[in-house]
Amino acid sequence: MKTEEEAIADAMAAHVAGVHPGPTLGRDVRRRHRARVLRFRTAGAALATALVAVTVPALINSGEPPKAQHAATGQDQAVMDLVVVPDVVGKPVAEAVQTLKQAGLVVEDPETATDTGSVRVQAPAAGQEVTMGTNVQLTVGREPSVPQDLGDLGDGRKLGGIHVGYLPDGLEWGKWSGKNGFGKTSYTTTFVEPGQPEGYYAVQVVVFAGEATKQVAQRLVRFSEEGAKTVDIRGKEAYLADVTEGGEVASDTTDNSEGSTSTIGWTLRKGLAVEVFISPDYAKKVDAAVELKKIAEGIEPVK
Repeated sequence: MKTEEEAIADAMAAHVAGVHPGPTLGRDVRRRHRARVLRFRTAGAALATALVAVTVPALINSGEPPKAQHAATGQDQAVMDLVVVPDVVGKPVAEAVQTLKQAGLVVEDPETATDTGSVRVQAPAAGQEVTMGTNVQLTVGREPSVPQDLGDLGDGRKLGGIHVGYLPDGLEWGKWSGKNGFGKTSYTTTFVEPGQPEGYYAVQVVVFAGEATKQVAQRLVRFSEEGAKTVDIRGKEAYLADVTEGGEVASDTTDNSEGSTSTIGWTLRKGLAVEVFISPDYAKKVDAAVELKKIAEGIEPVK
């Protein structure tokens, strides 16, 4: 005799005995199963995207101080190092190049790097902050080329057979000298204010020797006729005048700023004469006539 459970199973089997599943039933079931899996994966991806969208702004607005400016390299960032430019003005070139190298800077010009003399100008200037590896340009003041017969130019006061005893306060030798620029056997040098740009001068001294002394003797006559003042320098007659670029005595209304140069000239002894100039710029700061006379009176022949 069948149990109650068995009887129920047989009745259900008889009820569906004539029912046959369609050919696509299994496929539809599999599709529905796969759709459920895909929906879950899509939902999971959306959830992950949502988490990123929330996380990134949180990092951006984290309140951390901004980093130094940098150049992006993809995943990493490079911070640019800054260095302070050292002061190398006045130093010998070799020493200046080494100092800059130790600071992380370079002098790319090979001629400058191997030059002789001292640094007159540097760019960038001392104290500026620049990136490491920056090229520093140096302007070099070469050691003066001094002809042997200029004499002792250790401080610029002895040249061409004379010694300059007096100079206005604050002037120093311009560390420059020349020969034969005012005629054969003529010598010259300048004295400058500290920090004065290259090419400028305050006082210039010119020594004439031998045949060149005739120029001073001739000017003494001509300048006197043109109205130059005549003064006594240790018993020697000298001309004191403002002289134009054309070599003429300026009129009383001519201002130094218009190009005339305060000048004194005289024959120191036979075969030796001197001219001294005060530049137009420096003449605005001093009494040019008074200073020229003092300089002239302080010049003596070297024995």
